[in-house]
Amino acid sequence: MVLDNLDRRAQSALAAIPRAYTSEAADQRRTLLRRRLEHSLGFRRLPWPPDLQARVTGTIERDGYRIEKVVYQSLPGALVAAHLYVPARLRRPAPAILFYVGHWSADSKARPDFQAFCINMARLGFVVLNFDPFGQGERGMSSRDHRRTEGLLVGVSQQGFAEYETQCALAYLLSRKEVDPKRIGMTGASGGGYNTWMTAALDDRIAVAVPVVGTSEFHEQMAARRPLNWDPNDHCHYVPGLMTYANNHELLTMVAPRPVLIVAASEDRSFPIGGVREVSKYGRQLYQSYRVPEKLGFYEDPSAGHGYQQKKREAAYGWFLRWLMWQGDGGPRPEPPTETSRPDSAELRCFPVGENQPAGPGMVGVVRRLARDLPPAKPRLRSRNLEEVLGWLPAQPIFEARLEPRPVQRIVVASEPGLNVPTFLVRPSGTERGVVLAIDDRGKEALASDDAIKSAVLNGWAVCGVDARGIGELATSKASWTFAASALLGENFVWRQSWDLLQSARYLASSGAFKRFGIYARGHNASLAATYAIGRLAESQQPPLQWFVLQDGFVSFRQFLDRPQSLEISYRLGVDEGGRRKPLDREIPPSYFVFNVLRFFDLRQLLSSTRARGLILNPVDGDWNQMSAGAARKLLPARIHLLCGVTTADAMAEFRELLR
Repeated sequence: MVLDNLDRRAQSALAAIPRAYTSEAADQRRTLLRRRLEHSLGFRRLPWPPDLQARVTGTIERDGYRIEKVVYQSLPGALVAAHLYVPARLRRPAPAILFYVGHWSADSKARPDFQAFCINMARLGFVVLNFDPFGQGERGMSSRDHRRTEGLLVGVSQQGFAEYETQCALAYLLSRKEVDPKRIGMTGASGGGYNTWMTAALDDRIAVAVPVVGTSEFHEQMAARRPLNWDPNDHCHYVPGLMTYANNHELLTMVAPRPVLIVAASEDRSFPIGGVREVSKYGRQLYQSYRVPEKLGFYEDPSAGHGYQQKKREAAYGWFLRWLMWQGDGGPRPEPPTETSRPDSAELRCFPVGENQPAGPGMVGVVRRLARDLPPAKPRLRSRNLEEVLGWLPAQPIFEARLEPRPVQRIVVASEPGLNVPTFLVRPSGTERGVVLAIDDRGKEALASDDAIKSAVLNGWAVCGVDARGIGELATSKASWTFAASALLGENFVWRQSWDLLQSARYLASSGAFKRFGIYARGHNASLAATYAIGRLAESQQPPLQWFVLQDGFVSFRQFLDRPQSLEISYRLGVDEGGRRKPLDREIPPSYFVFNVLRFFDLRQLLSSTRARGLILNPVDGDWNQMSAGAARKLLPARIHLLCGVTTADAMAEFRELLR
């Protein structure tokens, strides 16, 4: 039910996007689409121009071309290893190709298929720059560098880091005297194909684009990845809010009418061919409107699946020759026999053997610098601002609850269309003082043995245990998929959990049986969802909140950046492909990160906004250790009571005080 809800809303969002079918409509839409895509990526928040400090560390002379081994800096402290393929005996500036490597972690730029492309393009007279993305090749192995969720807090997505590094590579390429700046092409496979779409959509300097097995119609791609839980090790496709304004068609709208060849595989579980054909069909209509139908090509490879194999390379050769050298008709150009080097050859290394350079410290370092003066002194906390950051919520249904007189009952609350929230209600004997909304990471059934819950009932409070989406009866094994789908819809999954909690409260309030409400949340997920609910209730007071208890949770988004033990571990590099999937640090779940949140508020501001009495019990820090009272107090409003390093039994006196 939880997954279906996300799936349906993604379909609805994509269906609502206005599509440009004419050149006039595309020209009108392009500026707004680019502005929104730049915001979703956030790469313009990163330092520019880059201090490349480029140097050539060695040269390999080959028949008809040479390979210059280049090292330059992207982010401060983040070194990039790259190969520049230069044709022999150039007499004038040549067309150049920027090659973005997809997610092949171990061999990366040295993958034989990629070497073959670069070699043959150089022999055809093209300059080619092929570099290692973060976490790969000589900068890895580190799958952690492909999911640096820290950037989300300051408005930089993972694909934003990728786009920034692409812009750095383009800056280096354009600095070379061998390159004609008016004839720049770009290509790459898989994640490199996706990055080709993004860069070409945003940057008119990319004169010709050849995205290879890079993406598909977005909903079809999303549905294909659902059984596989998408990819928990790679967040590059999870562009915040993208599905609210762009499908793959809109990326093509931004590129048109420049030459584009879409290269796909007939069998590709990541990017289903039906969706790629749909995008191509749309492109033919759009390019026909521009009266340049010859500038949109589509090549489907039935011989090989996901990758940049020979038939796909041959299609790219012909396309680049046609539009950057004005040779041929754009059809595939046969590839001659090509000898490549072993990917692990010491000869190909830009860094010394055994001295791979992690990108993580540079990526996290720049995020910390961006977060230094955040959140602003006067945060924006009205409901509209909360929804702007955390995601727009559905309309509130009208409840008319009729509770049964039984002391224990199970209730299903319709939180939103197609998503029902299971709850239980335990009512005390005698006069009722109010109702406690209770949520627990372990599921609502665990509340039955909770001392605080028992005490609440004994002190005359009813208790409503809630399993918000992703918890208890609504738990799912597809946490990465739900994070990805939520991000693409421009919303936060935990924020949606808080909606489930609030809808349960509104349902009970509609019965007229309860006038006073409390919230009890246990666990880091439950506490974060409850904090959002508290912040939203501070403005509406519907229903009125008297008190809250948050146990074993985080008290600041800054704790996701201040992780001295965990971050240091996360920078460690693996030694083989198998090692990339082994967890290093105990990460903060990605669903807890909110895009651009620190530019608006921190959790402190949410807790400060309520008049309800509050108790924070045993908060944890970014390394998952219990915080000291002194450290926690610095992050919390002064009037909220705090207990650290105590058992639930020790806290019962404070809890009973709230219940009075």
